[in-house]
Amino acid sequence: MKSKYQSPLIFNVFKPPRMSSYDVVRHYKRNLPKGFGKIGHFGTLDPFASGVLMIGVNGAAKLNDFIHEILPKTYLAIGKLGVETDTGDLTVEPSQLDDSEYLKKEISQFSIPFIQDFIEKRFIGEYMQAPHKYSAAKFEGKALHKWAREGVEIKKDQKKRFIHKIEVVKYNFPYLTIRFEVSSGTYIRTLFSDCANSLGTIGTLVSLVREKVGGCTDKNYIKKSNWPDGEDWDLDQFGQKVDDVLALGSILFAEKEAKLYSNGVVLKSDRAQSIEKEGISKEYYWVRDLERNILGLAKIEDGVVKVKFNLSSN
Repeated sequence: MKSKYQSPLIFNVFKPPRMSSYDVVRHYKRNLPKGFGKIGHFGTLDPFASGVLMIGVNGAAKLNDFIHEILPKTYLAIGKLGVETDTGDLTVEPSQLDDSEYLKKEISQFSIPFIQDFIEKRFIGEYMQAPHKYSAAKFEGKALHKWAREGVEIKKDQKKRFIHKIEVVKYNFPYLTIRFEVSSGTYIRTLFSDCANSLGTIGTLVSLVREKVGGCTDKNYIKKSNWPDGEDWDLDQFGQKVDDVLALGSILFAEKEAKLYSNGVVLKSDRAQSIEKEGISKEYYWVRDLERNILGLAKIEDGVVKVKFNLSSN
C-alpha cells in the first residue's frame, strides 16, 4: 500500500532481545512496500537489549545526527550489584565478584531514597564517559565489540554526556533497577557500573530496555506481530512524519523563495514569510512552503538560513 506521504517516514519499532538492530532493519528492508528509498536506523541497540528502535525511510535516515543531538533517550536498566563482567552484562561469566562484608551488611541495607539521593548528586548533569569496549562505537570502521572479541581492547577518549533524570525504581538486593534519561551516546552499561562503583561495589546489567526516544515510546512502538511481512502494509498507520518525531519551529517561504531554497540557494532569514519559534530545539527549524510542505531542516546563523538537510537532495 503506497503512503500518501512523500516526505520521509520514521517507524518506531520494538527490537526484541537477542536480535541485532541490523537484523530488524534488514527485515524491514525486505518486507516494506517498494519505493521508499534508502533505509536506516537511529541508534544501535545491543543484541541483549530491547525496546525502541527508530527506523527511517525515504531520506529520513539523513536525520540521524539531528535525532541524536535533539532527542533524549530513556532506558530501564536492571543490574546486579557485586558482580562484574567483561561485557558489562550477564551474557558472559563474571570476571570479578565482590564478597566483602561491606556489600553484604551495608550496601544490602541501603534504602531506595538513600540510593536515589546518592547517585543523583553524583551523576545528574554533565557526565564524562568513554565508550564501553563491548559497544557499537567504531574504531577504524569496525565496532569496538568486534575488536574486543578478537582479543584487542580499544580505548577511546571520554566524551561529555548529559544525564537528565535518574529514578531508582526498585531495589531487591543484589538487584537494582534504575530508569535513566540521558543524552544520546551515553552507554548505560558503563553508567550503571559507575553508579555501582559510587555506592562502593561493582555491578553489571541483567537487562536493558530503551523505553523512549523523544516521543517514540514503548507505549506506541510497532510490536513484532505487526511488522511488515511482504504483503500490503499500512504505512499511514505505522509511519510517522519527521515533523511529528522532531517537533521543531518552522521557517515559511513563499513560492519563489521556496524554489530557491530547494535549489540550494542561501537565503537571508528576513526573506521568510514568517518564523515560528516554538519547538523542542532553539537552534533548528523545519523549512516549509506556504502549504506547510517540508523542504528541509536548517539553522539561522548571522541572519542567514543555513541548510542542514534538504529534501530535494534525496
